[in-house]
Amino acid sequence: MKNILQMDLPSFSRYLMKYSLTILILFVFTSNVFSQECDETTRARMIKSGISDKAIEEQCGKIGEKVESKETVEEEKVPEEDPSVDKRWRFGLGSGSGTFAYKDSSVPLINGKFDHDLSGSTLTISYFVLDEDNFFAGGGWRSTNVSGPETFSTEATPGYYTYYSSTYGYFDLSVTVTSFRSNFFHGIYGYNYVINDEMSFQPNLRYGLNFIVAEWNEKIEWRSYNDQEAKYSENSQEFGLDIVLPFVYKINENWDVGADICICGSSLEVTSGTGKYEFRNYNVFNAFFDYHL
Repeated sequence: MKNILQMDLPSFSRYLMKYSLTILILFVFTSNVFSQECDETTRARMIKSGISDKAIEEQCGKIGEKVESKETVEEEKVPEEDPSVDKRWRFGLGSGSGTFAYKDSSVPLINGKFDHDLSGSTLTISYFVLDEDNFFAGGGWRSTNVSGPETFSTEATPGYYTYYSSTYGYFDLSVTVTSFRSNFFHGIYGYNYVINDEMSFQPNLRYGLNFIVAEWNEKIEWRSYNDQEAKYSENSQEFGLDIVLPFVYKINENWDVGADICICGSSLEVTSGTGKYEFRNYNVFNAFFDYHL
């Protein structure tokens, strides 16, 4: 203390600045430890300032700890694709068939005389996901459309009129089903039975809402009057259920081909006065291909 008091003013000032600067550097780097990440540059400055290795380690931790921690967090955030999940689109094309029938309680003479078969096609598009337990679920759309030719009474004789009206005279009747179609929007649930590395059997159910439309023409050919023609259309919605039995052959990791037997169909009954029209369509056989995502 006596030596300090005996210092002249310039020496004392230099002494004070030296120790003040040391304290300031310690304060700055100590604050930097708590407010910023200790990189190599910061550590070098702390060592140069005289801070011990133990103190640096206590304040900053061991080199590489924080970096490794960040890398670990980033790796955990990256989602991994589950290789056991099989996602695929299925596109199918198949047969369509059906029937038309007409009955009239007031004129039983013509019951069944205009019944005939219908024909057409079916288009199916679906998407489903097969899990590691071989169950699969998804959804899709099936459209079946059938039609028929102009159909006269089974009693009709070429060159002659079939029916007679006491008011209007002789005439003939014909019916043409221009379209009987169903658009089935459905869910899918099934099971994939593996036969071998290339073949599998995938029985499944389709369930959902079926939108049905029937369109047909009726024509009367009069012997003594101008012919008459009328066009009709009816629609309906109902719950639908299909049973599908597909066999699938694997081509490679991205493509499959196959065929199925489908217990699929729709029906519609239309009543007009004393007459009743019955429409039905069926889908039995389809060929398809799968694209794996």
